[in-house]
Amino acid sequence: MKCPKCEGLMSYEEFRDSSRSDRFYGWRCIPCGIILDILILKNKSMPPSEINRRETKIPRKLKKKRKSLSRNI
Repeated sequence: MKCPKCEGLMSYEEFRDSSRSDRFYGWRCIPCGIILDILILKNKSMPPSEINRRETKIPRKLKKKRKSLSRNI
């Protein structure tokens, strides 16, 4: 298998979580060190979630205060 980042040789290895006794299997690139497993590949294939771009209304008092502060600078 070739690395998607550098096209180097990847080896299939067992990885262990040092804080817990969990272990998983994945691919590690020998030249660049990138690690890929099923969960990483699954997350990379998903589109990013849409950000809610709803505008929040600023009260008039704060708008006036903001304008007066910007004039003093």
